[in-house]
Amino acid sequence: ICAIWQGTRFATNLIMQLLEIIANLPDAQVRGEDLDITGLSFDSRTVAPGELFICITGTNSDGHDYAKEAVTRGAVAVLAEHFLDLPPTIAQICVADSRRSMAVIARQFYNFPDKNLGLIGVTGTDGKTTTATLITSILMSSHHSPGLISTVTQRVGITDVLNLEHQTTLSSLESQQLLANMVDQGNDWAVIEASSHGLDTGRLEGFEFDVAVFTRITSEHLDHHLTIPAYVAAKSVLLNLVLNSNKPLHKWAILPAEDDHLKALKSHSTGLNILTYGQTPNADVMATDVKESLTGISFLAETPWGITEIESPLMGRFNVDNCLAAIATAGALDISLEDCSKGIGACSGIIGRMQLIDVGQSFKIIVDYAHTAASLRQVLESLRSYSAGRLFLVFGGAGERDKQKRSDMGAVAARHCDYFVVSDEDPRSESQDLIALDILAGALKSRADTPHKVIHNRRDAIRHVLENAQAGDTVLLSGKGHENSIIGPRGPTPWDEAGVTIALLKDLGC
Repeated sequence: ICAIWQGTRFATNLIMQLLEIIANLPDAQVRGEDLDITGLSFDSRTVAPGELFICITGTNSDGHDYAKEAVTRGAVAVLAEHFLDLPPTIAQICVADSRRSMAVIARQFYNFPDKNLGLIGVTGTDGKTTTATLITSILMSSHHSPGLISTVTQRVGITDVLNLEHQTTLSSLESQQLLANMVDQGNDWAVIEASSHGLDTGRLEGFEFDVAVFTRITSEHLDHHLTIPAYVAAKSVLLNLVLNSNKPLHKWAILPAEDDHLKALKSHSTGLNILTYGQTPNADVMATDVKESLTGISFLAETPWGITEIESPLMGRFNVDNCLAAIATAGALDISLEDCSKGIGACSGIIGRMQLIDVGQSFKIIVDYAHTAASLRQVLESLRSYSAGRLFLVFGGAGERDKQKRSDMGAVAARHCDYFVVSDEDPRSESQDLIALDILAGALKSRADTPHKVIHNRRDAIRHVLENAQAGDTVLLSGKGHENSIIGPRGPTPWDEAGVTIALLKDLGC
């Protein structure tokens, strides 16, 4: 059962002196007296009396503009990148980079929770959530008590909670709160999904990781990183966090053997123990005798510690790599192959990840989060391999995000589908028509004769495809996955891809 995470702070009753909180900020300039701090916040709307308010400069807003509001709500101190016009009773701390400083003071305030937890970071372009969840399941099978911070869920103690944010890596403050809660609730490991943006902007600054796990790296987030080498370098920050950790026991890098950037990743892994994985004979942990169907995947895992049979209810050959990454991670931690097999077998599914929708209809429906050209191609190729009829697709492109990948996704859709519909994903304030045109440019260049439509309203787009699907066909609804809203020019609108699809099936009498 999943609860809903809304920033709940289980680690309450924390009080710390201001000068103690900022002790590890060598560049900090202080105005005002030392005083008790009862909490930290970077959102002026949620500030409570006695807290330190941290001014973060974001893409669309600047926390410095909200410092006075935070003070009226009870903030007794403000951390900013320049001194502000505030009452003299309010302590002010001036730093060069408030976002990175927040990571340092959050860790201090919550008493360095990562020192009391083993930390496993998972990064890459696609497959992070699945890999992180598989590692968590293996740890549970080996009698550990892992916590989890992923795009879909967080696990604190033995409770799974839904992540309602369209964000993979939470702020450093939110992550440290969760880690402190995990310590309080008896977790001994934490598995953290790490995005390139989160790593590049210092959200995980100072975290002491034991293991860095990489899924394959393809093109993504070039709106932020601009070039692939810069994207790879941002991912590689996770390796530095392992290397710079003061923990002596592990320091492992788990790398995909078939990745185009393996050489660069290895160069960033100097000083770490390295294990590679993949469906190739030169990998340390490899798969042979792979079989896949709509009921799951199976293969033999050949490892430095022996060979074991793996059966997983997860669909898609690409999930073999995610399983191998989890097995390699477990092997680095001296977890048995038997526990690996149990843990992978127990991981029955992840919301919005190759999620099968079945209410008795005569055709198959899959909900998946694939939102890059590489991941979309992998999903469509897997579905094609065991689909008897036509292959339908509903997908889109996010507004105000990487535009370069839109035409690539359109090309994949045209090559691998029998019929596709371009619909809204998260248009934000960008023109829906322009997003669709970007996608269609790639589709028409790749294969101009593939039937398609543009239906911006996602509910109508899904209804259209369901009305046209027949017995034996397969429908893929891609891009939204687990997400609980569609973000338009006026903000988020509630959305549940699986729930909407089931309601439409019932309405259509399927």
